[in-house]
Amino acid sequence: MKPVCLVVGAGAGTGGAVGKRFAAEGYHSVLCRRSDEEGLNTLVAEIKADGGTASGCLLDATQEHALEDMIAATEKTVGPISVVVFNLGAQIGDRTLQDTSYKAFELCWRLATLSLFRVASAVCPLMAERGNGALLVTSATAAVRGNSGQHAHAAAMGGRRMLCQSLNAEFGPKGVHVAH
Repeated sequence: MKPVCLVVGAGAGTGGAVGKRFAAEGYHSVLCRRSDEEGLNTLVAEIKADGGTASGCLLDATQEHALEDMIAATEKTVGPISVVVFNLGAQIGDRTLQDTSYKAFELCWRLATLSLFRVASAVCPLMAERGNGALLVTSATAAVRGNSGQHAHAAAMGGRRMLCQSLNAEFGPKGVHVAH
């Protein structure tokens, strides 16, 4: 059985490239994205054409249980997840404070921080039980430096960074590597 790499946020850029790279290294890449089923199918087909194995799923990470159900299904039907690459974006554009609604601010947080928390809650205990695994989290400069017009994005990415530090402190000693 091949090791499994789950890519949450497998778009045409970083997420897709990471999925291809892990497949080229012998992993089965499970690629998840919110939309563009045609693009997802193309990405899976490209990996298979290059001799790798992959599968894809569309999901809305803001929907209750969507992430948790996908992780459980992957563990059951594909195999134990060895690596998660969390690459969900949370950029809503350059907005003044007055133009950043509570709804927009919360959406950024749900995508960047709460979704990561949900993924970690579902997969880190499984990895710890097995004694190994990795949670690799992409981010942005906004995680360490806020800019004008980036209130929601900076707060969400800063939360993502601090969550990774806390996860690593808890799960690192249990064999799970968390990197931001």
